[in-house]
Amino acid sequence: MLASELLTDTLPVLSLQDPLSKAVNFYLDSAVCHLPVVAEGTLQGILPTDLLINIPDKHQLIGAFRDDFVNAFVFPDQHGLDVFELIAKLSLTSIPVIDDQRNYLGSVITEDLLTRLSNYYSFKHVGGIIVLRLGFRDYNLSEIAHIVSGNNARILMLYLDADEENEQYRLTIKLDTLNLSSIVATFERYKYIVDFYRPTGIEKEELDDKYALLMKLFDL
Repeated sequence: MLASELLTDTLPVLSLQDPLSKAVNFYLDSAVCHLPVVAEGTLQGILPTDLLINIPDKHQLIGAFRDDFVNAFVFPDQHGLDVFELIAKLSLTSIPVIDDQRNYLGSVITEDLLTRLSNYYSFKHVGGIIVLRLGFRDYNLSEIAHIVSGNNARILMLYLDADEENEQYRLTIKLDTLNLSSIVATFERYKYIVDFYRPTGIEKEELDDKYALLMKLFDL
């Protein structure tokens, strides 16, 4: 699950010439208070509307609040978990997605992301995540399970996403261990393409904190 697959077109894109009232009205209607500001297709930053809602003159142009912009974004090929960690760190209700030229591609809304993550991943269980890319004819669940069990780990969850255009699967595997290095090495030895894996060394307490934050963000 990549940022490019989480894009939404429901957020308004603000310009520097828009009045502050445009952002405030959307915030009051939707509870999304972090909106992208774009000029000539290029991201200028995120307007933190919640911090500006008490400004008396809401006819002021958004460009007047440049110093308050949040400089945060993700790239389309970043994994959903990376997006989640940045959103959680900055307490954002949405985050822009840009290309390497800083062109604005769309936004990921926090509530949508959390819904997808809660469906795909079992956050209550400590463990790591590995994402494999494999051809339609190469999907062999028994071999994958054998590789995992051979490294003294168990599969907690599988999610299979098909890329019809390239005739490939993206297989997300949730495991009961944080020690992923040997498992990744074995997959690579068996010629599997490892698209992503969660870094090792994350303590249970940190994951518990992330789960608590996940639940807190659902109340945004």
